[in-house]
Amino acid sequence: MVIAFFEALRSFLLPHFDSLNTNQKRLLAMVTRDINRSRHRKWYRIRKQELTEEVGTFFYELYRLSAHAGFNMQNATESEQLKAISVEFHMDESLLALKERLSPQVITEHAANMPNEQLSIWVERDIARFNAAFDTAFIENADRYYNLILMFSQFVVFDFFTLLKQFDPLMSERDLNFQPKVRQISAKRVIELIKDFLEISYPLEGNHDWATMFNLANRYKENVGITLDEWKMILLQLSLIQSTSILVLIVRHVDHDPLWKSIPRIQRTHITDAYRAAVVDEAKTCLDDIIRGREQKQLVELLTTVFGPKEVGNRMHYYTPGEDETLRKNGLEGYTYVHELNYLKTFILDFYKKDIKELFDMCVLHGQWVQTNMNRQFTDSFHEVLANFEKFLEFDSSLSMEASLGAKLRSSLAKNKSQAPVILSAINDMAQELLESLTESLAGIELLLKSLFYDQSRRTNQLIRNWEALETIGAAPLRQRLADVYQKLSSFVKALHIFLHQVKRINEI
Repeated sequence: MVIAFFEALRSFLLPHFDSLNTNQKRLLAMVTRDINRSRHRKWYRIRKQELTEEVGTFFYELYRLSAHAGFNMQNATESEQLKAISVEFHMDESLLALKERLSPQVITEHAANMPNEQLSIWVERDIARFNAAFDTAFIENADRYYNLILMFSQFVVFDFFTLLKQFDPLMSERDLNFQPKVRQISAKRVIELIKDFLEISYPLEGNHDWATMFNLANRYKENVGITLDEWKMILLQLSLIQSTSILVLIVRHVDHDPLWKSIPRIQRTHITDAYRAAVVDEAKTCLDDIIRGREQKQLVELLTTVFGPKEVGNRMHYYTPGEDETLRKNGLEGYTYVHELNYLKTFILDFYKKDIKELFDMCVLHGQWVQTNMNRQFTDSFHEVLANFEKFLEFDSSLSMEASLGAKLRSSLAKNKSQAPVILSAINDMAQELLESLTESLAGIELLLKSLFYDQSRRTNQLIRNWEALETIGAAPLRQRLADVYQKLSSFVKALHIFLHQVKRINEI
């Protein structure tokens, strides 16, 4: 009868005990022995698996000291402000001043008195110096203290209230004047919370530089809500509890898992590189925006000089805005250089083949050149533009529905849409090559026109001897015609170079 009674009692108190193997039973018995030998053995009633009032008092003391800090630090993990403060906390005055110079506001202020090239050199120089300051030692130091403040934060924001509510259901959150009536409770009811508590408390060691961490925390929050001395009291209590492993032993006993271990929740977040990159990217974006804005303004002025204030009508047949819109509606990138090529065609048809051709014909056919065959360069360069323009026209025609390239693109849209981006990319590459080759050819013509303009004004001519005779050809004065033609061509070549610079910048992204 006595044996049967104790067997029934063991089955009631330890319902899973019989399912354990012999080794587990032996290890669990050692857990029980360690609890009984612990200086905190009064925290846990083994047979009933209950936590005593002393456990509730321990957690309430931690809660009392950390509650205000928990409120202040509740969003620390997601705070971008804390990340920035954590990096800037370790920056000296010169580095902070350098960072300020890279701000969009300062860059914009300096831009008012600097041309693009000088502004770019100034910003890139400061970016290089800023990057160099973030060496390995700086990065490790800033990241270390940020992670330390996160470990502090995850402790003070721990849900002590839910845990304590089990010990006293009448307890009010953050009412530190309330005196809880702590009672003993079943350990199973809060065992998962205790596991969480162990994860966040074990990484907190007294030998960390908590004084510096508190300086950082108080910079994030003017008053973090707990003093360094109060925090050291918490660390001392944690150290005493950890030295006996009482909470770990309780978890092992409750879960019948004698080998259970807590995995410390150690923060290893890297913030410094991201901070540095954000400052640099913001500076580069500001610089690019300023340069792009200036380029766009200059582009409008140049195109107005060449074509006048009115919009240039579409002169292309197939590489057109309408076709571009159709492609984009199909989810493709479209025709990238629609406007650029349209300007190019309009310029060659309306200006190059008329005004420039008239000047070249006059100089080549009627000019008396200082050296024989000196005019050959002028003739070759003029026809090089026309030859490239023929390729330009052939390219546009190749995009018709009947031509091979256009038919191939439309077939891919209808039958094999995955091939369309590849074909379209090849088409845009061809357009870019034409834009580049014609820009180079026109730039050569610009230099030749410039040499004619200056030769015409010299007392001793080095190219053409009979400028006075050429003055009689045409209604307007020859010098004015040369100046007008050169200005328009020069303006258009500058516009083309801006187009190509924008293409290069897009390709680098």
